[in-house]
Amino acid sequence: MAADGLEDYSKFRRKVLITSGVGTFMATLDSSIVNVSLPTISRELITSITMVGWVILSYSIALFSLLMIFGAWSEKKGFQFSYKYGFAIFGIGSFLCGVSFNIYMLILSRVLQGVGGALLISIGPALITHSFPASERGRALGVIGMVVSTGLMLGPPLGGFIIGLIGWRWIFWVNIPVSIFGVYYAIKCLSDFPVTDPDKKISIPGAVFLSVGLLTLMITLLLFSRDIISIAYIIVLIFVSSLFLMVFFYFESRPETRLIGVEIFKNRVFSFSGAAMLLIFISLSSITVLMPFYLEEVKKLSPEQVGLFLSIIPICGFFLATPAGYLADRIQARVISSLGATLLLIGILFTRSLTGASTTMQIIIPLLLAGIGMALFSTPNTSTLMGSVKKYQLGSASGILATIRTLGITVGVGLSVSIFSYYRQIGLNKSGEEQASFIFGFHSVYNIILFFITLAIIFSLIRGRNMNSEGRP
Repeated sequence: MAADGLEDYSKFRRKVLITSGVGTFMATLDSSIVNVSLPTISRELITSITMVGWVILSYSIALFSLLMIFGAWSEKKGFQFSYKYGFAIFGIGSFLCGVSFNIYMLILSRVLQGVGGALLISIGPALITHSFPASERGRALGVIGMVVSTGLMLGPPLGGFIIGLIGWRWIFWVNIPVSIFGVYYAIKCLSDFPVTDPDKKISIPGAVFLSVGLLTLMITLLLFSRDIISIAYIIVLIFVSSLFLMVFFYFESRPETRLIGVEIFKNRVFSFSGAAMLLIFISLSSITVLMPFYLEEVKKLSPEQVGLFLSIIPICGFFLATPAGYLADRIQARVISSLGATLLLIGILFTRSLTGASTTMQIIIPLLLAGIGMALFSTPNTSTLMGSVKKYQLGSASGILATIRTLGITVGVGLSVSIFSYYRQIGLNKSGEEQASFIFGFHSVYNIILFFITLAIIFSLIRGRNMNSEGRP
C-alpha cells in the first residue's frame, strides 16, 4: 500500500473525475441557468415576481437543509448509491419542472431537484479525496473548481439562447440526458467502489433536528435578504432554529445517537479552514450581489455589459483553479489560500473606492483581484479541509463543506443587502441625492466586509499545517 493509503483506489481516479465533474457541472449550470428564465416563467405561468422568486428559493432551501445529512449518509450507503439516486432524482425533478402547468407544481418540482442536487453536491469532495493521494488531491479538486466556473459562465448565455429558441421548459429538460448518463455511469463505473463505513448508524432524531434547524435557518436568511419579514420575526425564527440545532448537538454528543460526531469540529485544521471559507464566501457575495446594482444604477450600463463585467470572476476561476490546486500539492496550502484571501481583501478595498466617476479599468481591477483571490483560496482550502479528516469522516466533511459554502453565500447576500439598504436610506435622508446615497450605502457595506475578510486571513494562517491521509503533517 502507498504511503498515503490510497493505492487501492487508483483505478477509480478517471471514473471519479468524470462522475463528480458531470454531477457538479449539472448542478452548477442549473443554479445559474434558471435565473435568466424567471421573467419568462412569470409571464407564461401568469404569476407575480414575488411568487416566481420561490423557483430559486425552494431549490436553495431543499439543498441546504439536506447537504450534511446526505454527506453522512454516503459513508454508510456508498458513493455509487448517492450518485445513482442523485442523478435519478435530479432528472425526474427536471422533467417535472418542464411539464409544470402552474407555479405551484414548478416550485414543488424544484424542491425535488434540490433533493437530487444535495445528493450530488454533498459528496463530490469526499469522492475526490478518497480516490486521489495527497500529492494529487489539489489538482483533482482544481479540475472540479474549473468545472464549477464553467457552469457559472455558461448558465446565463446558454439559458438566454435556449429560452429564445425553444422556450423556458427546455432549460430543465436539457438536464434529462445528462442525468441518464450520470445514472448509467455511476452504476457502471462505481459499482466496485468500497463503502466507507457500512456499519455506520444513521441517527434519525439527529438527522430530523439537523434538517429542520437548517431549514428554518435558510428560510430566515432568505426572507431577511429580501426584506419580507420584520426584525422581530427574524429574531424568533433564529431562536427556533438555534433550539433545533442545540438538540441536534445534544444527540451528537452521545455515541449511540450521533450522525456526524462532534470530534470532527475539534479538529483545528478542519474548523479553522471551514471558518475561513464561511467568511470568504460572505465577503465574495457582497461583490456579486451589489456590483450589478452599482453598474446599472450608477454607471448606467446595460444588462449585457453588466454580464460581461461579472463574468470576470468565474473566468479567473476557470483558468486558475487547477494551477492553484497544483501549487497546493507542493506548497503548504495555507500559504496559497492565505495569499488568495489577501488578494480578495485588496479587491474589496478597491471596490470600496468606486464612485460614480470611476473608469472602466477601475471597475475591472477589483473584479480581477477578487476572481484571482477566490481561485487561489478555494481549491487549496478545500484540499486542506478534506485532507485533515479521517477516511471514515470524508462524507460528513464533504457535506459540511457544501453547507458552509451555501450558508456563506446566503448570509453574504442577506447581510450586504440589509446593510446597504439601511445606510443608503441614511444617506438619502442627509443629502436627498440618489447617487450620493447609493455610494454611501455601497461603501458602508465594504467597511464591515473588510473585518470579515481580515478575520478569514487570520483563520487561514493559524489553522495549522496540511495533513496527509494518515494524519501526519
